[in-house]
Amino acid sequence: MLRKAHIAPKLEDLYHHGARSFLFLTVPPTDRALLFLQQGRQVVNRLNPLIANYNKQLSGTVVRFQARHRDLDQVTVFDTQPIFNILFDSAKELGFVNSTGWCEAYQNGTPQSTTQIAPCAPVSSYLRISFFPYAQRQTLTIDAF
Repeated sequence: MLRKAHIAPKLEDLYHHGARSFLFLTVPPTDRALLFLQQGRQVVNRLNPLIANYNKQLSGTVVRFQARHRDLDQVTVFDTQPIFNILFDSAKELGFVNSTGWCEAYQNGTPQSTTQIAPCAPVSSYLRISFFPYAQRQTLTIDAF
């Protein structure tokens, strides 16, 4: 559930400090992360409605925020679900050598997208680290926007 008690005051604080343009990102299909897939279908099935509910509440929060502040410039809710689903569904076509596994050496991230720690392939060749897509995902998301 969207913690309105946390997000609404932060939005108001940003607004009162002069922010007038906002970009909100929905929760990506976290149910497709290896961390959850490895826990089984039951866990994945429990996540789906939670993610959908959060994203729906986020959109509602944004609508109410816009209604309170008619002087806002650009306010966008960017749905991350489609771009992440494309990543997952077309990983090989997008140039990822390994789309289903990950290397433990990279589980906490790396300083650069070209980092390579033996015996692993370069981090950029993996679609995923332990939790979610890595490396080129940021570029793909930005290009989509």
